[in-house]
Amino acid sequence: MEERKVMKMSSTVVIDPVTRIEGHLRIEMKTRDAETPTGTWTFVDKAYSTGTMFRGYETILRGRDPRDAWLITQRICGVCPLPHGEASIQAIEAAYGIESTPLTVLIRNVIHGAYYIYDHIIHTYLLIGPELGILAKYSPMVPPALGKEGIEKLNLGSSYAQALQIQRKANEIVALWGGKFPHIQTEYPGGMAVRPTADRIASTLARMAELWSWVAKVMLRDFRHILAANERIGEAVSTLLDVDFRGLQDLGASTGNFLSFGLFPDHDNYDDWLSLLDKPGRRKSALIHAGAWNGDSKPLDLNKIAEFVKYSWYSNESGLNPRDEDAPIPDKTKAGAYSWLKAPRYEGEVYEVGPLARMINTFGMKWKIPVRNPVTEEDIGYFEYEVLNPRGSVIDRVAARVALTLITANKMFEWISELKRYMGEKVTNYRENVKEGEGFGLWEAPRGALLHYLRVRYYKIDSYQAVVPSTWNFGPRDDLGQPGPVETALQGTWLPKNMSVPEICNAIYPEQDVDLSPIGVNQKMSWGDVLKPALEQLNLGRVNMEPANSSEYNTSLALTVIRSFDPCIACAVHLIRRGE
Repeated sequence: MEERKVMKMSSTVVIDPVTRIEGHLRIEMKTRDAETPTGTWTFVDKAYSTGTMFRGYETILRGRDPRDAWLITQRICGVCPLPHGEASIQAIEAAYGIESTPLTVLIRNVIHGAYYIYDHIIHTYLLIGPELGILAKYSPMVPPALGKEGIEKLNLGSSYAQALQIQRKANEIVALWGGKFPHIQTEYPGGMAVRPTADRIASTLARMAELWSWVAKVMLRDFRHILAANERIGEAVSTLLDVDFRGLQDLGASTGNFLSFGLFPDHDNYDDWLSLLDKPGRRKSALIHAGAWNGDSKPLDLNKIAEFVKYSWYSNESGLNPRDEDAPIPDKTKAGAYSWLKAPRYEGEVYEVGPLARMINTFGMKWKIPVRNPVTEEDIGYFEYEVLNPRGSVIDRVAARVALTLITANKMFEWISELKRYMGEKVTNYRENVKEGEGFGLWEAPRGALLHYLRVRYYKIDSYQAVVPSTWNFGPRDDLGQPGPVETALQGTWLPKNMSVPEICNAIYPEQDVDLSPIGVNQKMSWGDVLKPALEQLNLGRVNMEPANSSEYNTSLALTVIRSFDPCIACAVHLIRRGE
């Protein structure tokens, strides 16, 4: 937001912990006040992202059989175990010098495709959806606070509730091929421990038919409603604060640099996927490409990745590539440090990772995705979108998740159909343990670029490193003082002072036009007045209000920015302090 007249620094507002995520995240915001003709308003001046939890997976893995790593690393996260397992599998395969068969690549794409659909639905509706529904005055995405009656009669929470049901279909597909979910059991270095059967293929197709229809007809519809409301949000906030605010494209802008490792390799051209491990590349044969975008997508170079620790609680050397890093040396007393997360950088610059980075590196700034039923061939047209802020934003990140859900759902039918061609063929390239070796595994978790590095010495794991999406996005400042992507994105965010969620909604939508007669209330009410009793009956009347300087600041917009990156701090910190 562009303010008129900036006044002195005023407060420190803290969110600790950030809820509705995996792990422990603390956000500290230094504020500034801006005076406009309509009043004095508070905005974020500087933000500090702190990972408050430390864990020990790299330490746990040392000295173990390398083939155990893909099972253990899935336990890094209960939300995204599959991507960790896949990145680990690929690191093991690189260290062993073995290549997956085409059938293996297909089966893995099916498992991970179903997982992606599940994860993006969950994030869009349960993790960031409540904020979007409330901001856009769109009742289907608001949590069903009035229960079944509210869903049936007011449409309050209808899409939210449906999302809970439909995501199970995706998880059932994962379990069909992975043995269970979470923490699948059927992958193996060089192959799979499951084969395609007619029954398994038919069961997958039946579930995908339901999933595709829901994504195409509900998820796209809901996003279009959010997008349609965006201009109204911008106009209302601009009028209220007398600032220049176009809408959600001006909320959460980061650096404009986007990094992707690529996703869903071509089973007939796996050499293109592997070539990135030896030289810069784009993985253009994959469904989603690798690349480093800073105005244009450039080939990804692994050697340009480094992790900095000046503001992290480590006394390790700073600015090293993962292959050169040693075991973590924690130092909680380190002057100036404020996070257990490291600060990954690409070519010394701050890069955002995640769905938006994947879409931009693959399709650029304009997307046109066909919406054609793969079973009935019903043509619904296209999902078209042009990135509204080249530096990224809340609405652009949501759009990218919706787009990737549709792209993956479309592609699933091709992969499933291809499986029939490989029935009865070899599924595993087995190899005994190796004495020495090293390798990278590069994959995309739903939250963004994921790297695992493995070094084997004397048949055991000698070194293991994981650089994960939330380390990229939620890491602290680096040695040059550059704030991380989320720290950057929070700057300029409005923090309403002493205004509850219903009060903000009434300020944006003052008209009394919500018809409550279906539930026996014979009057129309404003959007905020409808939400107030629904929130209060759940003891959420002061939700997102944080105290500072004898006042309360509403952090809903700040949380919307944070959640647009889909934080996973359990993934982002991996060490233990010995002797404690």
